[in-house]
Amino acid sequence: MTNTTRSQHTRPELVDLPAQDVLAVDGAGPAEGATFEEAVAALYAALGSDAPLQGTFWSDADRMRLDLDDPAGWQWMLALPLPDGHPGPAPDGPVRVETVPAHRAVRLLHHGSYEDEGPSLAALYEHAAAAGLRPTGPHTEVYLTDPRVVAPADLRTELRLPVA
Repeated sequence: MTNTTRSQHTRPELVDLPAQDVLAVDGAGPAEGATFEEAVAALYAALGSDAPLQGTFWSDADRMRLDLDDPAGWQWMLALPLPDGHPGPAPDGPVRVETVPAHRAVRLLHHGSYEDEGPSLAALYEHAAAAGLRPTGPHTEVYLTDPRVVAPADLRTELRLPVA
């Protein structure tokens, strides 16, 4: 992947994340595609909130692999956290309610464009290995800034890797 901006990240840290109820939509293909945009719109329409979008990504059927150079082969689950007491949508559309179980993760804050996340993702895996931990699933991205109004160099994304 070509670096389009200078990116950086915070030091990875090990955290215990609580269980979380989310609205979720599954899809496939690049994050710049119409399917992705439709999933984002469906989530925000169902929730009626501006909560930070979360995306979990993997390649093809292998949930433990992500080929950054082949977005056409990506699989993903997009999610929005449900506020306490929110019932979620009716069960007849693409949006469903799902509980993300409590888990341990390595996380960091990536600062820069999405295309430049490679070194930040590598830092997550390196930190996990150095701590004697192994990944237990695909990484998740929490989008803290809106790419429609923030320049790519100023994007902030929390990257999380579940570990055991």
